[in-house]
Amino acid sequence: MQRVIDAFKSWTDEEVIKVCKRVIDSGNQFYGRMPREAMHAGVGRVFSAIARDMAEGNLSGVAAVMRAIGSQRSSEGAQITEILRGMEIGYEGISERMAEHFSDDLEARLYWEQWRAKLSYGGAVACADAFLSQRENRVKAQADEIMELSARVLPLSQGVLLLPLIGRIDAQRAERIMNVLLGAVQEQGARVVLFDVTALPTVDDEVAPYIVQAAAAVRLLGATAALVGVRPSLARTIVAGGIDLGGIVTLARLEDGLRFAAQVVKQK
Repeated sequence: MQRVIDAFKSWTDEEVIKVCKRVIDSGNQFYGRMPREAMHAGVGRVFSAIARDMAEGNLSGVAAVMRAIGSQRSSEGAQITEILRGMEIGYEGISERMAEHFSDDLEARLYWEQWRAKLSYGGAVACADAFLSQRENRVKAQADEIMELSARVLPLSQGVLLLPLIGRIDAQRAERIMNVLLGAVQEQGARVVLFDVTALPTVDDEVAPYIVQAAAAVRLLGATAALVGVRPSLARTIVAGGIDLGGIVTLARLEDGLRFAAQVVKQK
């Protein structure tokens, strides 16, 4: 979406400075010791890669930059948690500015949040892979941080939550996602949860049970669950595999999910 990309590019210089300050103010010890010029240059490279990837529709730039950063930070004695938390603070700052700038443009905010989920997860994986090629003893920290980043629940409106599902889901990730999701549903009194499967490579007989279980747990808390972002290829896989989604509502587009959620909230 060009208006989001243009806005992001226009903020780059000032947001680089703001992000660096936020990371330092968070108490991040590694970045607190880093020379400001080097830190600004590193964040600037990441921002340039994000803008390029959004324009081109892929994650190649961010993945390349985060691999270089992961390898460099490992040799400099950083902790993987410091790198990934610093990255997430940066994304949080951009999300806040997007929410403010596009306060009356939900479509633009959703576009950014979907990209944020992909960029955050893809960048974390690339960074951690490079980092751990030199420091294998950080495997547990990598797994914990990546799962944390891949289990974000986004409040879209009063009573409506969005859970973007990114990458491969195994039993460990499924448990983490379930815990975060149910906590958010209870804390925010959600009426509807939209499971966004746009970025899932497939929904097979291994992944489907995790989604069905999560949807059932959501219903036990009084909320309605729906699958959004169901592509034709994904629909064919579900049908061909005889996969039972337990009666979960499935919708092709996120916009359809928003309309469905509005109707459910209104009825409740």
